[in-house]
Amino acid sequence: MSTKNNTSKSVSVKIDQLTLQQLKEEFKEEAQTLVHCNYVSKRKYTNGGWVNIYPTTFLVHENEVIPMLYAVNIPIAPNIHVFKSAGELKQFTLIFPPIPKEWDSFSLIENCNDHEGFVVINIERNDSGVYEVNID
Repeated sequence: MSTKNNTSKSVSVKIDQLTLQQLKEEFKEEAQTLVHCNYVSKRKYTNGGWVNIYPTTFLVHENEVIPMLYAVNIPIAPNIHVFKSAGELKQFTLIFPPIPKEWDSFSLIENCNDHEGFVVINIERNDSGVYEVNID
């Protein structure tokens, strides 16, 4: 039977609150950009039609582009979500790498080959990295 000798010691370091706050602000980094989307199925389509997201969706500011990493609660094309009725709300989240701190605004573009994709322009940048948009 083996025995272990636990001789670890804890060390306590005190940092004054002002220094701690300055460090938090200086090293505050967004790990990702979340875009929560609201889409309402169209009345012009039978039963509201369908929706999906292309993997070629991106965020853009001037000539800089950030590709989408993941999509949550929406199928990736060519798969589709079929609505049960017109006017039905579909909420989903798109996940991107963090946007550069220099961006004051950006646009969400879904690059599709066979139809018009989602476009949301002039989304104002915030410090949280979390956004909510309504897609028409």
